[in-house]
Amino acid sequence: MGRSSGSLAVAMTTLVASVLILQLLLAPTPVSSSPAVLVPLLRTAVIRASPLLRNLVKAFLKEQATQGVMQLIWKAAGHLKNQLLGGVGADAAGLVVFDISIGTSPAQVISGVMDITSQLVWAQCAPCDACRTPVFRSAESASFSKIPCGSLTCPRVLGDGTACAGDADCTYNATYYGAGNQSNAYMVGSFATETFTFGATSVPGIVFGCVSSTTVQLSGGASALFGFGRGNISLVSQLGLSRFSYTLASDDADGSESVIRLGDAAVPQTQRSRSTPLLRSVMQPDLYYVGLSSIQVDGHDLDGIPAGTFDLQADGSGGVLLSSTWPATYLEETAYTALRRTLVSSIETQGVTPVDAQDVHQLCYRRWSFSGVRVPALTLVFDGVNATMEVKPENYFFKDGLEVCLTILPSKGGSVLGSLLQTGTNMIFDIGGGLLTFETPTP
Repeated sequence: MGRSSGSLAVAMTTLVASVLILQLLLAPTPVSSSPAVLVPLLRTAVIRASPLLRNLVKAFLKEQATQGVMQLIWKAAGHLKNQLLGGVGADAAGLVVFDISIGTSPAQVISGVMDITSQLVWAQCAPCDACRTPVFRSAESASFSKIPCGSLTCPRVLGDGTACAGDADCTYNATYYGAGNQSNAYMVGSFATETFTFGATSVPGIVFGCVSSTTVQLSGGASALFGFGRGNISLVSQLGLSRFSYTLASDDADGSESVIRLGDAAVPQTQRSRSTPLLRSVMQPDLYYVGLSSIQVDGHDLDGIPAGTFDLQADGSGGVLLSSTWPATYLEETAYTALRRTLVSSIETQGVTPVDAQDVHQLCYRRWSFSGVRVPALTLVFDGVNATMEVKPENYFFKDGLEVCLTILPSKGGSVLGSLLQTGTNMIFDIGGGLLTFETPTP
């Protein structure tokens, strides 16, 4: 597989424009101090969603190998005025898209991205400049209502100090910062309330951003984003849910689909579940962090990883962040180096060497030479009793064209467990109880 091509460039144009959603448009809002006592507006729902778009993963892995993931998170962590971390989820390679009905008389079906790192719900609305179709036709909905500046809701979503006032629409104009040579993208719209329907249950008054102009383009047919973070105006918070789960599927198998469960439906499906505490960062309290104790290869802890490498620091830095949408997994550089060294050594004993042994940011093999390799077993050990996650080889080695590449990349300042590593594992988020329960596939 060539390192660059016209098709790759086109894929990356879409990808990076979508990754730009990382810089969301809102200032942080307070988190409810007692999410467990919320009155749920939706008791239970099971949603069938698209599988991961593996055809675009290659672009992400090739282009992001030298990108510092924590640089983006640092930008989004309040160091840019009126910005909030929000949609790593819109990156094209890892997104999971599902349909939802919005509006009344009649309801309209809109496809959107599920993103556990986003605190916002938004949809592209007609008329819309440069938007993807189908867009939400708000003028045709009897329940659509724009939020005025003078309402209590507007300062809640825009943050303190907004110049918005009176009966004018509660609008936003956001710039998303590109990577590399990519130019910045923008999104313009206004906040509104609308009825969202899940199966037979309709929930009125959901606050969302109604986008009227944007250069941000999502892939997978999506024209909306549904935030599943812990912030006040994420979809799960507005629905009053204390639990949700997802099982991400890959599109490399016929009939595969991802499954999202909400409320009472978000429970273990097997007897193999294990749990670890959900942690909070003071820098980004609305994101989901976990404690990673160690990494094992073939049942042995990796050597060379200093104690505390994965710890979430008192100032909110570091830690291990969960993403439902970033395909690659990022490990602190010392941990990545130890993992890469161990994998290379084990595979080399089988007579197979990397394509470029000097490329410390990436690990790829020729596919023809890799076909008979026994891939070392990878296990993530989390805080908790027997909280181990056995990862399937196809989740951390990605086959594409003539190469097989490791889906784990180095970073500085923190780590991210991406969507490819989670594929096939049922991830259950107990927000009220502060617990992540996971069920790995059968061996």
